[in-house]
Amino acid sequence: MSELFNITSLDSDEKNIKEGSKTQICGICKKQVSKYTCPRCDIKYCSLNCYKNEIHSHCTESFYKDNVIEEIKSQRVDDEQKQKMLNMLNKFEKENDEMAREEIESNDKDDEVDNDISFRFRNIDLASADFDTVWNKLTLEEKEEFEQKYINGKSDLSELSDELLLWKPWWEITTEYNNRKKEVLTSKIVELNEDESGFDYDSDDSGGDLANRPPIISDIKNLEDLIKTTPNPAISLNLLNILYAYAYTCRTFNGDVFENPAESCKVLWDLSPILATNGNLVYESISQAIAASSSLTFQNPIYSQPQEFSYLILDDIVNLLSSTNNVLAALSDLYRLFQQVGSDMITKKFSRKGKMEQKLFSTEKKVYFYVVYVNYLSQQLGSSFLEALREGIELERQEQLKEVNDYMKDQKNIEIFMNERDNNEQEINLIQEI
Repeated sequence: MSELFNITSLDSDEKNIKEGSKTQICGICKKQVSKYTCPRCDIKYCSLNCYKNEIHSHCTESFYKDNVIEEIKSQRVDDEQKQKMLNMLNKFEKENDEMAREEIESNDKDDEVDNDISFRFRNIDLASADFDTVWNKLTLEEKEEFEQKYINGKSDLSELSDELLLWKPWWEITTEYNNRKKEVLTSKIVELNEDESGFDYDSDDSGGDLANRPPIISDIKNLEDLIKTTPNPAISLNLLNILYAYAYTCRTFNGDVFENPAESCKVLWDLSPILATNGNLVYESISQAIAASSSLTFQNPIYSQPQEFSYLILDDIVNLLSSTNNVLAALSDLYRLFQQVGSDMITKKFSRKGKMEQKLFSTEKKVYFYVVYVNYLSQQLGSSFLEALREGIELERQEQLKEVNDYMKDQKNIEIFMNERDNNEQEINLIQEI
């Protein structure tokens, strides 16, 4: 934001008189004595209000756009910033541990069962495990329930098929739809030999393939109705942290986050410092915003997943960032989720109800702010800010893949070295025996 304050301040009237210069009136309000000079158009102005006046909007909008894109693309973080972020994460973990003790208690028994199942299956890959391995991890009660439903014929095959149906994320469907739409439009351009200005490549407002996308909330206010000052452009990076937690939670619950909304909110709080904390946390880079969530999945065995799952979440974020409507739909989904849990809390009995209600309300309002902010950025910058974020995520994914490949190569080299050393020792021992 330094450009805004990189201005030429005029001296006092007395100094101007001594230097023989004339006092100039503000070129915007035409009333006050000018004190500053716009670095873009050189117009003289007297205050920040005049600088942000609609007459001068061509400069302020251009200035803000440049700063947003610059903040998004900035990837350099010094040691002081890294330490600051570590301190913030440590504080977040302590707050999260405290909140875990005050967890929503809609059904304590079910929560204990869920946690027990997660613990028993924590080291098992269900995608590749055989039947006996899974069967041996079940309790006697679970085995009896399975036999009654699926072996003794008390539940038809359609029920089993429904329970095992793998969910396909709605953002993958919308991305495929938009890609097909662009292919059709491109072919029309080639056939008609017309330029692409007549086609809206970013439009995704209709189509049967978009039926599963969550509806966007209708009452989106203007940004200036929520805050009086222009927000830090870097908070657009916070959006990545929220989308990471959203995609992870959707996949964890196989797409149905509203089946157990209270548990879904808990996962979102556990994985997103942005959603869980009340402070004004702002990430300095794309890698920080992603690492703030991904590191928590590695630290907590409940959320631990293979490395491939982390790549999948990054792909999810790229697809979510493919259009403004996708981002607004995801945020709207989150908004309704926290809103529903808050409403449920009014009709049900919870311990420490006041503190939990306050946290739900705070998160709900924070999500709504990001709905308004994304809508504002799309109006001011079009799709350029999403493109910058998407490119950054793709680079982050490539970097992670490179790190894993390098690690695997190092492990292989170590294994080769150890085998060669063992073989040499065996040869030496054999020679000595001879």
